[in-house]
Amino acid sequence: MRVKDRMRRSLVSIAQSDTLDHAMTTLKRFNIRHLPVVKGDRIVGIVSDRDVKKAAPSPFDYPTAEEFRAFTSAVAVKEIMTKEVVTVTPLTPIEEAASLMSERRIGALPVVQEGRLVGMLTETDVLGVMTEMMGATQTASRVEIEIPASAGTLTDVIGIVENQQVEIASLVTLPCREGARRLVILRLRTINPDPVVRALEQRGYPQVVGEFVS
Repeated sequence: MRVKDRMRRSLVSIAQSDTLDHAMTTLKRFNIRHLPVVKGDRIVGIVSDRDVKKAAPSPFDYPTAEEFRAFTSAVAVKEIMTKEVVTVTPLTPIEEAASLMSERRIGALPVVQEGRLVGMLTETDVLGVMTEMMGATQTASRVEIEIPASAGTLTDVIGIVENQQVEIASLVTLPCREGARRLVILRLRTINPDPVVRALEQRGYPQVVGEFVS
């Protein structure tokens, strides 16, 4: 899956010359947390709700709403925006975008194609993808099993499940703390995972845990 498959194409953006007050109003109006700052169709910065909160004074510092508005209307977006913007392209793998968000601790990635802003990918979009990849949106049984990190073992596990005439909805593998083993998480299209659990245990796989989840 690529960024283009999940990015938001309906963009809300602001200009460098817009005010802090306008940025605050836009974030609230569209219920979003990040605003790309554009010049034409080129991205020149990004403003987050954290940037806005940091730049805006407390309303209690001003006797009237008019005075508060006067202050926030005097601050330009270019003064508070992040100028060094981390971006991805429409063809960036979604897992690479997720890794980039985690590494840089950012909540959104502008999507750029040939220098033009064409979309936005947020942490909510990525979380939705990961949830689907884990099969968590479907009613199923969940089975966890630790296996040796060796060739052929995962194929063996899949074969055991299929021999029980059970369909696999999703399969995820993660490294265990012990480098020689991997954790396999299976979501199965059955309300009773017990036959699969017993078959795996009979094959000699330890620590098999199965449960029905809705």
